Amino acid sequence: MESVAYRDQIYEIFADPNIEFETQIKQALTTGTEFLDLSVGFFTRIVDGTQKILHATGDHPLIQPGESCPLNEAYCRRTIEIESQLAIEDAHASPEISDTAVETFDLGAYIGAKVIVDGEVYGTACFADTEPRDDPFVDAERFFVELVARLGGQAIERRRYERELTQREERLNEQREIYRAVIDASFDSVFRFDTDGRFTYASESVQDLLGYSPAELIGQPITITHPDAQTSERALNNRSQILSGEPAEARDLPLQSKSGDIVYTDIRGVPVYDGGVPESERSEDDIVGIQLLIRDATERRQREGLISVINRVLRHNVRNEMTVIRGWADMLAEEMDGEQASKATVIRAAATRLLDLTESAQQIEENRDISPELEPTDIMPLVDRIVTECETRYSDVSITVNAPDKAIAETLPRVEVALFELVDNAAKHGGSPASIEIDVHVSDLQVICQIRDDGPGLPNTERDVIETGEETPLVHGQGLGLWLCYWIITTLDGKIEVTEFDRGTTIKIHLPTPSRK
Repeated sequence: MESVAYRDQIYEIFADPNIEFETQIKQALTTGTEFLDLSVGFFTRIVDGTQKILHATGDHPLIQPGESCPLNEAYCRRTIEIESQLAIEDAHASPEISDTAVETFDLGAYIGAKVIVDGEVYGTACFADTEPRDDPFVDAERFFVELVARLGGQAIERRRYERELTQREERLNEQREIYRAVIDASFDSVFRFDTDGRFTYASESVQDLLGYSPAELIGQPITITHPDAQTSERALNNRSQILSGEPAEARDLPLQSKSGDIVYTDIRGVPVYDGGVPESERSEDDIVGIQLLIRDATERRQREGLISVINRVLRHNVRNEMTVIRGWADMLAEEMDGEQASKATVIRAAATRLLDLTESAQQIEENRDISPELEPTDIMPLVDRIVTECETRYSDVSITVNAPDKAIAETLPRVEVALFELVDNAAKHGGSPASIEIDVHVSDLQVICQIRDDGPGLPNTERDVIETGEETPLVHGQGLGLWLCYWIITTLDGKIEVTEFDRGTTIKIHLPTPSRK
């Protein structure tokens, strides 16, 4: 058979994707020994100065799979040092092969080429015989050995690449499964859109949420799920925010199901970036879509709506009835003397506390869903307004303010409700008459507003309210007001700290400043 035919056979061996790598090497070695008329063929791996035989043909006892030796004792030592193939017709007479190698392996003829994998020397592809060769190796034979080495190296690279792809796919599948489990546990559905606002993905759970199959939504505009123009405008504003690189959230966003029913949802949207751009280099120009995580809020909204109605009705009725009771108590206190008048005064005080309780409940409801987006706010005008109002309400109370002209905090004007609650509480429950000190300090990271009174101190239950937001003390009207204070401050990224002395209570409000960013 001509040399071209042997080369074609080698090409076919390594080109066949159905042949395993080990089989390809064995077939190539067998074909090579036949073409070169040599009795031994072997494929090696060279690492850290050691040659290991990976595959071999022939019956040489030292050239079998698994055998190894120091590289300086191997015929292949010189093979990996030169650019071309190493072809030796008589190793006993060649200076290229060391005496140690000849004594160890006792090979006469040898031809080998180095195997390159990913730009590095991997090993060698070699053929040999125990007897010297009479005729020199010709170019066709040299090229053949080079071809086996080169295609063998490429096969190893391909096998490594396929193995990496398999491992990468396994990792991706594992990550997808983890991601799916987290999403399923935390959200009802997941949507993805392109930058034009058309569905590119919908999780299977969308059918339970909106009645559409994922296939029905792919390619459709997001407005297909919007019940009205107001919802579309709200969604458009959120989409613009996300496409600028900022996450966005929507609470109680109505979506229309396939059957026309309205489903209220809580939604969080994040940008999806081009995966080929490193995270550190991403900009809004690299955003290729939007991902939405959706939770069905219909039941919660109905429940909160029912609670809100009950709260308003109950509060309205309590206020009306307490106003009547307080009015009659005022009349009785004026018309009666002594112990009877004192009893009427106690009734009036109890009615007043209940009316205050309804006011606190109303404020909690009004502040419940206000956006948490903070902004630079000077709290000094708020403090001045609070002091003026409390001095008007309680003419015998002494209030001292130590503060700079400005105190800019990263907060919202509703912080005034919390500050007023604390000052008003100190005025009501401080000494007789109460003496209150308000100190405001500004640093780079925070604004601290300290309110100190000379009263008997906070009961433990009310201290728990203001420091931890515990709900159990809400049976007290005072506890509810303090819980309102805790709620507002903590939703504004602030913190409350209570310090008690032998006489009086000090409460510190910590608010962040714009400079913390």
